[in-house]
Amino acid sequence: MIDSANNLHLYHRWSSASGQMLRMVLSAKNLQWQDHPCALRDQETAFDLGYGDLPVLIHTDGCKQQGTLPELAALDQRYPETLPLHAPIGEAEWTAFCQWRSSLTPLLERLIAPVLPAYDEICHQEEDMAFYRNECERRFQQSVEALANDRYGAYQQLESRGRLRELGRILARQRFYTGQLSLIDIVLTADLHLLRLLDGVTIPLDLQYYFQRVSDACQLSLNDGMSQSL
Repeated sequence: MIDSANNLHLYHRWSSASGQMLRMVLSAKNLQWQDHPCALRDQETAFDLGYGDLPVLIHTDGCKQQGTLPELAALDQRYPETLPLHAPIGEAEWTAFCQWRSSLTPLLERLIAPVLPAYDEICHQEEDMAFYRNECERRFQQSVEALANDRYGAYQQLESRGRLRELGRILARQRFYTGQLSLIDIVLTADLHLLRLLDGVTIPLDLQYYFQRVSDACQLSLNDGMSQSL
């Protein structure tokens, strides 16, 4: 591990995709950090750190950031001695990827919502599960069960719009999006890997192998925060 990062602190929730991205980036860069997983209903920690929500990463100099894509990309400059993850991506390619991702995010969030209770922070306490159910109804105007019942049609839309089968074939040939591990691989994996938990939905095998490949490259399990191994 790199000594300069000994005092990094990450406050996050396991079920947060942006928190997952931060953890994957830090691990891929071989940076040492202290994990501070927070409870689902914990709002005080984020407020105390000056933000409205988690995750929040505190650097050794006291600077703070969250897990937005620009902030993740900027970690290459902050830690130039580490593995570059954004620098190898062309500007046009990065812009196109971000636009593609934004076009799929609303549909993807509805698909993922019913499987997030796989995380202990949501399912282990009745109060947390009730809180999560209320949040789903507030955000999506549907219950967790209704969202789960819509998964087949929603996944077909996602697969078609995102051209996931074609994407899987490309990633199988290239191993990683640009041929080497990059920030795009981390974002794709953090965003999409929970699709494997959708009951009765089979995602392309090429993508499943790809998620594991990225996980191995980052030296980080995609199942962290879940009590049941997948």
